[in-house]
Amino acid sequence: MFEEGPVRRWLREREPLLKRVWSPEVVGVKGVDAEIDRLKEAKKQEWRRRGYSENLISMAVSLADDWASSMSSAFAPPELKESVLRHIYPKALDVADRWITKIGEAVKSSLLELKP
Repeated sequence: MFEEGPVRRWLREREPLLKRVWSPEVVGVKGVDAEIDRLKEAKKQEWRRRGYSENLISMAVSLADDWASSMSSAFAPPELKESVLRHIYPKALDVADRWITKIGEAVKSSLLELKP
């Protein structure tokens, strides 16, 4: 089963259709694009207006960054990751927004239960 037959040999020796270029700048979300930074800052301002703590905001931004990076790594080859990040980052902020809304509601209800 693990012997190298003609298909395995062809796969190992063939020239890839797209050259995979590793770039350290495309590993995460930070610094990929000024538009991402603008979207992130706008969402942080919105969350501040809605009364969320800086700690929750930081956690939500981290969630958006991690979500976008994970999704782009899972569904795009390294040479396309930057383009995919630009495309999906608004969705990552939507995911983080749903998370911070749910967590914010849970925190508020917990605080109300603690009041005598």
